[in-house]
Amino acid sequence: MSEEQTVESTATQSGETAPVAEQQQAEPQGNLLNEGASIASSEKDWMSGISEEYRSSASISNAKDVNDLAKQVVNLEKVLGKPKVSLPSEDWQQSEWDEFYSKIGRPESYEGYELSFNSDTIQFADDDKKSLAESFHKAGLSKQQASQVFQSIAEREVNLSQSIEDKFSANEANAREILQKEWGQDFETNLKLSSAALNKLLPSDAVELVQEKYGNDPHLIQLLANAGHAMMDDSEFKGTLQSSSWTNPISAKSEIDQLKLDGQFIGALTDVSNPGHKAAVQKWTDLHKVAAG
Repeated sequence: MSEEQTVESTATQSGETAPVAEQQQAEPQGNLLNEGASIASSEKDWMSGISEEYRSSASISNAKDVNDLAKQVVNLEKVLGKPKVSLPSEDWQQSEWDEFYSKIGRPESYEGYELSFNSDTIQFADDDKKSLAESFHKAGLSKQQASQVFQSIAEREVNLSQSIEDKFSANEANAREILQKEWGQDFETNLKLSSAALNKLLPSDAVELVQEKYGNDPHLIQLLANAGHAMMDDSEFKGTLQSSSWTNPISAKSEIDQLKLDGQFIGALTDVSNPGHKAAVQKWTDLHKVAAG
């Protein structure tokens, strides 16, 4: 074995790496760098056909490839194809506002709005809907905007109506409780006297207003009941009360109390020679039977 062979064999046995091996390991790394640079260069080759004055534009230089640039162009065409709407300005004339409103969806007239709301609680009169539609048109609202605003108004009216109804029911229950404690078994009688007195003292349109605003005020009901008792000498007022049908014990007792104030009836009831004595006795008996339950 020669000296050179002995040295080479010894180096291999000792685990040392030959210089040739080092070159073989380093060579692939250099190839990867070269390939990356080649790819980066090829990605920009498509720009070589574009004029330099356009190539420096950000939209061109930032594009990855021809397809990416084409995508930008298509998207731009979509935007440019839509109607242009100028932003409002403080110095706009009415004609400019009208043009703007039309472009954002306002109908040609207020009649173009469709205002509807389904509810068993409230109903909008045609005149009210017309007034709202005219206001919406003057404000420049689109059909969608007007519909949403109308829905909000209608829902508010429903909630307000329910709130008033709940409050009325609560006040009515409170008034009944107060008056029942005050009047006891005379409750129904005094209620009827109160209602009759109100109708006697006021015209029908005023009666409705009073009942709507103060119909559950126990103090007013007491005042009217007292007025009713004071008007029992009025034959017309008394006739109205007596013409009512009494079908329960409280109602029967009420009529008995009223008949006690009726001098003509008491005369017929107590005078055997009176032609109406028999009918008065029969009515008196029947009423007491009902009152006894």
